[in-house]
Amino acid sequence: MPNLRRFLLLMVALVSTLASAATTDEEENAEIIKGLHSALQRSFALDKDLKLDPALRSAADEIGAAHIARLDQLFPLWLAEERQAQTTAAADKAAGYARLPFAVWARMLNELALWQIDPGDADYERATLAVLQSSPRVCFVAGDYRYTDFAARIVRIQEMPAGQRAAALATERRLLGRWGQARADVPAWPDPLPQDAGAQWRKRLALAGERPVRALPPVLAHAMLVEKKSFDELHPQLKCALQQWWLQVSLRQGATPAAALNAFRYGTLINAADRLGNDADRAPPAPGGQAAYPAVAARFSVTGTTTMRARLDAAGKPVQASVAGRKIDVPGVRGARPVAFENVFDAAAVKYALGGYRYDQPRGAEPFVFQLVWTLPNDPAADKTTGGGQ
Repeated sequence: MPNLRRFLLLMVALVSTLASAATTDEEENAEIIKGLHSALQRSFALDKDLKLDPALRSAADEIGAAHIARLDQLFPLWLAEERQAQTTAAADKAAGYARLPFAVWARMLNELALWQIDPGDADYERATLAVLQSSPRVCFVAGDYRYTDFAARIVRIQEMPAGQRAAALATERRLLGRWGQARADVPAWPDPLPQDAGAQWRKRLALAGERPVRALPPVLAHAMLVEKKSFDELHPQLKCALQQWWLQVSLRQGATPAAALNAFRYGTLINAADRLGNDADRAPPAPGGQAAYPAVAARFSVTGTTTMRARLDAAGKPVQASVAGRKIDVPGVRGARPVAFENVFDAAAVKYALGGYRYDQPRGAEPFVFQLVWTLPNDPAADKTTGGGQ
């Protein structure tokens, strides 16, 4: 992923440059916008091996190009807003400007996430649900999975009847038009997540000696039941297939179409950590037995609280842990929940709940609820971040 690595290095270099006030605002803006344009373009580039009807590919390319052109006009406004929002006190100006590139980048990453979970109109939702119920091909999208947001949507439209495609593409344009707007209607996280709900359901069936009403797809069944892979170990295409399988099962169990689609969208969400992976720095060590601060969270100065729910055995040992709630703050993200970063602490929190947190007493079958507070004790702009949940 050379383009992303170059952009990350550019952001780090800009931090040093901005702190020294060696360049003008216009020069800084030009470099930041160049990097944002390149990063956004990756999410809207359709892989040459993606099997699409020529007319659909042409229409999709036009939509993507128009959206990128619109964002190129928005980026300067975002930069101006962020400069205005950050402190103007002389003593804090250098530190505030040093965070500028990452704050605007975080905003773009969050718009990508909000768009992924945004429902369309009634016809679009019905057509999408029908495709997810009937076509196993929708999860097998060519290209780097970290940038298949747009491609996955176009593949689903490819599977729709030809007469529905024009309306679906029009809805895609409308959804992209929401970028940059304040949002109070962001759908809530499903609780539990589909992969956890599916695992619990399969476990209950196994204990009862029953066969599932809908079997796992063969490739997915082999990976999970024969190779014993966890959800996190699955290839992204198989993760999507599991989400698609659970959508079908949950509908048979009585879930509403809106709830099933929302769960699928969150389950297949490409978040900030998915996009950046280990290229955004290694996680700093956690002092005093605290939960390790995820690298992406440290780089983007993400803070907040994770509410955990754990089940303990009679001896007080945790046997299951899950995230019950998230309250996250990300510099640069305002007017909407920071969806791209809300689950950035989840893996570290679950690991800590199962192996690091000290429970005060056995609770048996009753869930034990507690909070992990994520704080950055040092200035992340100086690249000296340490800390952890506690």
